[in-house]
Amino acid sequence: MSAWDSEKFKLLESRIQESTAGKRHVIAVPYYVYLYKPELEVECLKEFRNLALRLSRAGISVETISLASLMIDSLHSLGCLSDSFSKIEESRRNEIAKDLERELLKEISERLKEKLKKKDVSHCAILLRAGSLFPFVHISSLLDQLEGAAHCTLVMPYPGNKEGNMLNYHWENIRTYYRGEII
Repeated sequence: MSAWDSEKFKLLESRIQESTAGKRHVIAVPYYVYLYKPELEVECLKEFRNLALRLSRAGISVETISLASLMIDSLHSLGCLSDSFSKIEESRRNEIAKDLERELLKEISERLKEKLKKKDVSHCAILLRAGSLFPFVHISSLLDQLEGAAHCTLVMPYPGNKEGNMLNYHWENIRTYYRGEII
């Protein structure tokens, strides 16, 4: 098993500290995507929760947000968790998959916008469990939706490789988000 990249993680932490202090103007929006190997998901969760504690102790406003929880709330809101929906889903799987790609993105991004709307760059939001959204919501699409609406320092651990492929899965239509910094 691969080891966690502590040096790369320290770089991310310093970027967050600079951004929340208003000292980082290299990128237009302070969005950071931290790439890690998918098999390190448990380690990732531990490291980012510890990071949030360190940032908080340093006086930085920080929160962790579970994208998995937002997805479950969104699926519930859309009526996708009912027994009647699961019966329909069996016969219309492809159509529902396309609908979910559109509607889940909209629901999750609206929930995030509402949660982050009053936060500025001095606040750090860490969006955990990005892999849970795959394949219905692409991270680049979610960041596109947040641009201009979320003004805080946004950090997203991303289970993928340097090509930006979610979970190292090579998908032809994956777009990469160009405005944030990939670490």
